[in-house]
Amino acid sequence: MTSSAQEKRDRLARVSEALNSSVAVPTDTFITDDIPLLLTKLSQIPAKRGEKRSDGAD
Repeated sequence: MTSSAQEKRDRLARVSEALNSSVAVPTDTFITDDIPLLLTKLSQIPAKRGEKRSDGAD
C-alpha cells in the first residue's frame, strides 16, 4: 500500500472516530424484529363487543 493510500485510510479512520464519538445514534427510532411481531399480535386481538373496527370488519 502506498503512503498516500495509507494516509487516506488513517484520515478516514480519524474522521469516523470523531463522528462516532460526537453523534449519538437514536436507538429509540430503530425498527427491530420485535415491532412487526408486536403489531401482528396486536392485530389478532379481537375488538371489544359493541365496538366497530376502523377497517369495517366485525
